[in-house]
Amino acid sequence: MTLFSEAKYKFSLAVEGEDIPTEPFLLACTEIVPFFDVLGPTAFKPVKSDINGNIQRLQTKYETAPDKFPSLQSIVNSEIAEGSNRGSKSCTLGLLWLKRALEFISLFLEAVLSGEEDLVKCANKAYDESLRRYHGWLVSGVFNLAVRAVPYRKDFIAALKKDPSVPDEQLYEDMRSSLGTLKTNVDEINRFYTEKKQHSEDTV
Repeated sequence: MTLFSEAKYKFSLAVEGEDIPTEPFLLACTEIVPFFDVLGPTAFKPVKSDINGNIQRLQTKYETAPDKFPSLQSIVNSEIAEGSNRGSKSCTLGLLWLKRALEFISLFLEAVLSGEEDLVKCANKAYDESLRRYHGWLVSGVFNLAVRAVPYRKDFIAALKKDPSVPDEQLYEDMRSSLGTLKTNVDEINRFYTEKKQHSEDTV
């Protein structure tokens, strides 16, 4: 049993051009949050709070009219039509930040699977390629402190295993499988946001 295999809700394979169902996606996102406890429950607390907040924002919107918002795309399209998509509390922005957090996780796991022993390097690489350009100096400083607090690789691997008898290769296989479906969702959200011109270079 590993952190990845024990997840009750997993990301489904996203297909290019097809909508991503809202509820299954959000449930899978909730399973991602404990990953940051493995990286550092205290250091990454602000990150967890941000992710949970964006999940809740989308969940609240979905629950107002499940039939109207069956997919992530339907939520964003509705806000575009209303002209509320650029608001600081919009679900369009919330999903954008949620997607960026998933990109960080995806890139971090890729670096781990590459064999890099230094997880600080893995985290810095993932941060540089996903979140850094959207963070101002204050938020970036907080994240840099969190990155320096990541555990040693052996401790990280042990925490992900849950059971010490699990072979390393089994963990890596579970990680690859989860990473594969996660990336398809990130890629499809990116494709959709590019199509709808909803990406933003604003910083926080």
